[in-house]
Amino acid sequence: MILPDYPIQSKESDKLKRAPLAQKVADLILAFKGSESFVVGVEGAWGAGKTSFINMVLETLGSKVYFFVFNPWNFSDQTSLLKDFFSSFSNIEPITIKKDLKDKLTGYAKKLSDYGFQGINLSIISFNPLQKLLNESLSDIRNGLNKSLGSLEKKIVIVIDDIDRLDADETKLIFKLVKLTANFPNTVFLLAYDRNRVEKRLTIEKDGFEGGEYLKKIVQVSFVLPEPDLEDLWQILFEDLDATIKAVYGEVNVDDKRWGNLFHAVLKNLFITIRDIKRFISSLRLDWSIVSKDDITPVDFIGIEAIRVFAPQFYSAMSANKHLFTATDSLYVGLSSRDDKSARETKYKELLELIPDNLKQPMDEICKQLFPQLDFRISYPHDWQQTWRKELRVCSEEKFDFYFRLGIPTGAVSEAELKAVIKTLNKQDNFLKNLKKFNEEKRLRKILSRLIDYLDDIDKDKINTFILSLWQLEEEVDDKRFGMWDLEDIDTLVSRLSYHSIKQKVEKGKRGAFIAELVKNSSVLYPAVKFAGLVVHEFEEKNKKPSEETLLEQSEIENLKSAISGKFNEIDKNNLKDNKHLAYLLFRWKENAGEEVVKSFITELLKNKSDTATFLSAFVSDVFSQGIGDYVSTKKRELNKKSIEALYQISEIEKIVNSITDEDLKNFNEQQKEAIEMFKKPKKSDIFD
Repeated sequence: MILPDYPIQSKESDKLKRAPLAQKVADLILAFKGSESFVVGVEGAWGAGKTSFINMVLETLGSKVYFFVFNPWNFSDQTSLLKDFFSSFSNIEPITIKKDLKDKLTGYAKKLSDYGFQGINLSIISFNPLQKLLNESLSDIRNGLNKSLGSLEKKIVIVIDDIDRLDADETKLIFKLVKLTANFPNTVFLLAYDRNRVEKRLTIEKDGFEGGEYLKKIVQVSFVLPEPDLEDLWQILFEDLDATIKAVYGEVNVDDKRWGNLFHAVLKNLFITIRDIKRFISSLRLDWSIVSKDDITPVDFIGIEAIRVFAPQFYSAMSANKHLFTATDSLYVGLSSRDDKSARETKYKELLELIPDNLKQPMDEICKQLFPQLDFRISYPHDWQQTWRKELRVCSEEKFDFYFRLGIPTGAVSEAELKAVIKTLNKQDNFLKNLKKFNEEKRLRKILSRLIDYLDDIDKDKINTFILSLWQLEEEVDDKRFGMWDLEDIDTLVSRLSYHSIKQKVEKGKRGAFIAELVKNSSVLYPAVKFAGLVVHEFEEKNKKPSEETLLEQSEIENLKSAISGKFNEIDKNNLKDNKHLAYLLFRWKENAGEEVVKSFITELLKNKSDTATFLSAFVSDVFSQGIGDYVSTKKRELNKKSIEALYQISEIEKIVNSITDEDLKNFNEQQKEAIEMFKKPKKSDIFD
């Protein structure tokens, strides 16, 4: 089970022994009496447990006060800030039942919004400012509010959390709200923030205005959350680790010596807050649910996961440098590994520079605990690999990959990049531009292969833009298969994404019309015709495999075929000859418009020697072959005369090719020359026919 990073709600869950301090803060709030609001600050770094502490204070106060929590993340400007704040204020129990008080709050908020308090300079604020700065009408409303709120039987506690996550302008607005706008009697503000961050954002250097001094004037009493006792933190970590390992393995004996060395040498220094523990345990549980548990050992996996969580960039570099971490001395007598060790040591020091300074030493220590080979003074013969392999250690060459299968090596696509690209679907040009950027970085295949996992994140009304962009990309990008086993080329990935996005987002029975509209609107010919033909072919093959589901239904087939024909009717014949998919398109054109139309087009091409060579080059392709029992395919270039003959009479083409002189060839490009040479040269199979 993943540990959500939620604050605790009750003192019963208090593992850091802060409940007594929460009681004292609650007592202070109840004891307060004054004509203005009382402001209490709860200070601590991110992840220190400020929200959990406030929840314990509120639990202690119970029904003795009215309270509401105002979320400072919900506003975008001063108008929405005032509206949201007073709307929340008006909805607490004593005000909802007192219409006159609610009306006063509403009127006050509107008047204040009309006045516009954002322009007030912090550095010139006096701290009894409202009567001086605001008009008489607002003062009258304010006086009425003060009287009504002051007569309430209970105090109103207003909680504002996460102030340190706001930017500078938003932070200033919040404190103006507290001091200028809502400084009412019988009210207590409970503010949670990181003091260093807030002071910095309140500082106005050009005016010599210190944020710390301003904060002192706003906050009457502040409490710095005490640092948690390390023993308490470790106990929480141990309990969560025990539960995690038990959930994966059941009962398991962990190597106490190796765990003790790893924990006391470094791990204990990484966990400063409960948030650190939650983040680590959640990541550990998620990855442990995916990794092959039978191929790893718990101590090593915990260590590697600590690197992944606290130093992700270094973790990625480790994944991409397997030899550096797993190499042992040469197995062969007489071959020195001194040079290799020196190179590895230099590279390791370079990788350590990827780590923030405060984490360099801990990450280095984890690595040296997990990878004995990083002690470059010691020789480890190759025989050690067998020992480490049996122990399922990460330092084994064979087992290393099992630990890093979840990693994101250099050159991969991160989750953040994927989500950012999907967001640009609001505008096709931007989406296409981003995909082209990945192509320039040689990462286009990777992002396309990952996008299929993110189809749920794409709005239904963006699928049209998504597919048309992919088709445009497919037309513009040159990508070739690396071998007969390479099924991750751009054409295949685009077809797969188009197919699954339509299947997932478009209702059955409406898909044919959707694809027909895509074909009609596509600015490129080949991807549109290819994909439409693919889904039609899938349906026509259904009779051979009737149990398999198809994208389209019978009633949609003819309409889609008509859309394909319509696309061919719009062909720009002058540009078609230069299309890199000319051969494919000619066959599809023949199917839709008939043999004579295509023959007529080819006849026109053959009137020009250069166009003849261009036509022939469309039938030259890479041909892969594989030996028996051999998974390595070999590649060669071939011209497919049989395909040409299916479209046009070879003997007529031979006459033209034979008339091409050496002088003509000088004006041809390399592809044209290759095609002419191949056409003239008979294949071995032709010789023996």
